[in-house]
Amino acid sequence: MSATTNAGLGPLIGSWRLRSAGLTFTDTGERVEPWGAGPDGRMVLEPGGRIMFLFTRRGREPAGSEAERAVLFETMMAYTGLARSGGPGRFITAVDVAGNPRLRGDQLRLYRIEANLLHISTEPQTSSLYPGRLTVADVVFEREHPPAV
Repeated sequence: MSATTNAGLGPLIGSWRLRSAGLTFTDTGERVEPWGAGPDGRMVLEPGGRIMFLFTRRGREPAGSEAERAVLFETMMAYTGLARSGGPGRFITAVDVAGNPRLRGDQLRLYRIEANLLHISTEPQTSSLYPGRLTVADVVFEREHPPAV
């Protein structure tokens, strides 16, 4: 990650623990938590620009059947790619590997940091979890490990 093109991403470098994740439907204002209350998850941004996200529903158990394996897939989200600045309070991830292939390609995210909390959201977009519905996703992370110096 070049200091010139990604200077705005410096505060995001490190490891972050997921505190909450939700979707708000733009037509009704209803908010849902697809990964449940208190989901498990991490975001890691390396100084070289590689960013990784993994969210899971808390308390998942190993699958014993095909149907249970499908539920495990539906209760997680994972992707990685190279992040670049999209301007103040914005970053774009060029997703190259994702649990859900729909996430591949450029993903724009809006962010702000307050104390040790990182708030990330999307602009309104069609939801892969709720086809045909426009949602705004929002996640909150707490800084876990600052970048090594």
